[in-house]
Amino acid sequence: MLDEHDHGSQPLPGDSSEDWLLGFLEAFASTPEEQRDAAIDALPPEARGALLALAEARAATAATDMIEALDAGQAGLDRLYELSEPTDLLAVINLAVREQSSLVVEALFAALVLHRRWDDGQPPSMLALREQWHWHVYEQIAAAQQRAGEGGEQEA
Repeated sequence: MLDEHDHGSQPLPGDSSEDWLLGFLEAFASTPEEQRDAAIDALPPEARGALLALAEARAATAATDMIEALDAGQAGLDRLYELSEPTDLLAVINLAVREQSSLVVEALFAALVLHRRWDDGQPPSMLALREQWHWHVYEQIAAAQQRAGEGGEQEA
């Protein structure tokens, strides 16, 4: 259990471990709500900010349609692949970060989900999402081919 002076066995930011937040969240999830509040209050400001930012990001993405995000991200990646000059690529990415950061987020999300290795070491949830997206794309292609076939029959 965590109390207001105990941050669990996890190191705080600035310690050598890079996984302090994930470890803290694991311990944090198993504590009663009043102890959670006390633990948050006891965190240093930078750790509290990181925890609250993660909670806000999770809340914002809870309603996100993952397949839609992958579609948008893959479309963005396809456009980036068309650029042949490294300076153009970096310039477009920098502009997107400043002007439309959601495009960068979607492209990064798609790159990390869709372009991972297919091996036993992948988290099952990532493999399942990738498989759902592949079936989604297959269905889109099949529907487009069917529409094209129906259009050709009407012209004859």
